[in-house]
Amino acid sequence: MAWVLPGLVALIGLISLDVPLGPIVKYGAYFVLGVVLPGILLLRALWRSTGNWAEDVGLGAVTGITYQLIGWAVFTALGWQSWLAVWPALVLAAFAAVPGLRRYWRIADPEPLPLLWTWGMAVSVAVLLGGATFGVMAYHPMPPNGMAYYPDLLYHLSMVNELTRSVPPQLPQVVGESLDYHWFANADMAAAVDITKLSPVIVLYRLWLLPILVVALLVFATLARTVSRTWWTGILAAAFFAGSQLAMWWDNDVDLSPPLSLLSPSQTFGMIAGAAAAVFLIELLFRGERRKGLWVLALTVSVVGGGSKPTILPILVGAVGLAALFLLIRDRKLPLRFLAAGSLLVASAVGTIITVAGSTSGSGIELLAVLKVQVGYRAATLDRTPAGEGGFILPALTSGRVLSVVGVLVLLALAVMSQLGAAVGYGVLANRQLRREPLAWFLLGALIAGWAAFLLVDHPSVSETYFVRSAVPFSLAAVGWLAAVLAKKRRPSLLLVPAALLLGSFYAFLLLWTGGKQTGHSQADRILLIARPVIVVLAVTVVLVFAWRFIARQWPKLAGLGGVLAVLTVVVVPVAGVVARNLYIGSHVRVDTFTSKLWQVYPDEAGAALWLAGHSRSTDVVATNTWCRPAGPQRPGCDARGYIVSGIAGRRTVIEGWAYTSQAMANHGVGGKRYTQQPSPWPDRVAITDQALYAPTPAVLQRLRREYAVRWLYADLRDGRVSPRLAQLAALRHSQGQIRIYELNR
Repeated sequence: MAWVLPGLVALIGLISLDVPLGPIVKYGAYFVLGVVLPGILLLRALWRSTGNWAEDVGLGAVTGITYQLIGWAVFTALGWQSWLAVWPALVLAAFAAVPGLRRYWRIADPEPLPLLWTWGMAVSVAVLLGGATFGVMAYHPMPPNGMAYYPDLLYHLSMVNELTRSVPPQLPQVVGESLDYHWFANADMAAAVDITKLSPVIVLYRLWLLPILVVALLVFATLARTVSRTWWTGILAAAFFAGSQLAMWWDNDVDLSPPLSLLSPSQTFGMIAGAAAAVFLIELLFRGERRKGLWVLALTVSVVGGGSKPTILPILVGAVGLAALFLLIRDRKLPLRFLAAGSLLVASAVGTIITVAGSTSGSGIELLAVLKVQVGYRAATLDRTPAGEGGFILPALTSGRVLSVVGVLVLLALAVMSQLGAAVGYGVLANRQLRREPLAWFLLGALIAGWAAFLLVDHPSVSETYFVRSAVPFSLAAVGWLAAVLAKKRRPSLLLVPAALLLGSFYAFLLLWTGGKQTGHSQADRILLIARPVIVVLAVTVVLVFAWRFIARQWPKLAGLGGVLAVLTVVVVPVAGVVARNLYIGSHVRVDTFTSKLWQVYPDEAGAALWLAGHSRSTDVVATNTWCRPAGPQRPGCDARGYIVSGIAGRRTVIEGWAYTSQAMANHGVGGKRYTQQPSPWPDRVAITDQALYAPTPAVLQRLRREYAVRWLYADLRDGRVSPRLAQLAALRHSQGQIRIYELNR
């Protein structure tokens, strides 16, 4: 009965966004019958049931997606995409027909979780789904109904379209070039499109994320319970992720609160796969499981995580590696299973980096480079070096100015506070009992790997933040375990929960109130203003510690519970901080939908793109002049993130927005320009497209047809004046506002 609540929230949320009931039912049936159910059966056959349906659904969904990706690759490579529904049906048929497999339809040894766990999870899921639909999705209308579209969503849309037609995929913006990106999450959407026959637009913008969010909370809760063997730690983890989205119910934002994301499906699904792989690895390495099927699950799910986000496998390698080092030092020997797991994970990391984990071009190594995008960095350090540029050490540290070094230390403290969800797990080091557990060092290894990359990698778009975000489930599992150990020593009172909520909200208010503009006259004044949150938090903490000692002496029953209260409070602070910021910002300015002059898409641009999608074949190639945004003359230095034809129309192009290609990112900083403003790495394609639209000749159009298999020309008159002669050399098929679409004759 409890699970009806999130179902109703999701249904009402989608209907409020004008999503028809038919696609909702169809996608729901597909996800349950085509992903979750086959995945649960495979999970139980390869390993076992967790003992309850909820956790089986979480791990089973990840297993089902892994299995589906294998089928998608095979069927798409053979050109059988329209028959992909056969792939999950084979599993259901096999487990129904083979006598030895029928037992996996039920749980052999039930270990039901308490009713309070069920309701806690259901409420957390409902809060998360409501925030996603009423807040974030409402903020991002689907094409063609929006005035502007966030470029990352259109970029992901272009990949979903591409992954429905080819394996290995081509780069939609540069036909013939391989897609160098971590595209496994997009491939999962493509498989959903192939099976349900729904539009890629509705799958990406509305339907794919919601069940994935449900799976996320179930998997994160399973990881926490697997580590601590205490049921309520799962609710603690789920409440952390859901609570951060609470303000989205009455306010909207460009994205979900990190680490979950609508704009980065790769981050969301990669983190889920990484957490599920961690569950399998824990059972394999620390709980004595010897089933060979568990090795298959751990390895394949890890690879799926690495193919979804390059941050995942380094974190898993760090987890296994540090636990192995701990055992080697303690026992003077290394168990073979650790050596095998570590070797397989390293090999998988290398393999995915070479093949599918693209977008890392332009990255370098620079200590504390992430601080360059912190608010107040320039004011505190006087350094103006942009992200993606500099040496191996943050320039402010080598400037020779003592005040700049002090400013860096203050900003580092603020950065840790801003990523508190990924830092609280280090608390296990404070407990002597946990420091002796190899599993604790597994979790610490994941945290250290995530934080090391966060503080060492320098990416032009600050993508190193994804490392620390991907470590959050491990941090919550660790702090939940610490809380469970502390609670066992002294039976805690339920009053600790509201006390933690009040204290956490108080700290969040302090951080919001003490933060502000750095308007000091001197560098020292600005550093002091920036340091206010750190100073106030430390001062208040000292006062509260002494106050708690006094209270514990007056009420002896509270003695020994200070650690539990501290852990719960630290978990509450980031959640309360997000809610407080959204309330504060939302009370001043509220915009119902995403708007941007830079990312504006005119109705005729989107409408003509949809016409092209409906009147061309999925494999047709288009020559277009829409590679930059906003619409206007495509001059050098414009922002090359235009994805109207490759995204909204879903067609391959001779050349369109090249900003996210590895070639463009590798040129970041050249000529003092960001990678988004670099000239095209394929100037010959730009030149022939310009010739075809602005100075066409039969020879140029024949060359387009011969060299790039171009069939269509999509011309935006805002981007350049199209030659009248083009209508004599090609057939004008569609005219809408400032858009002209021509078809080349054979």
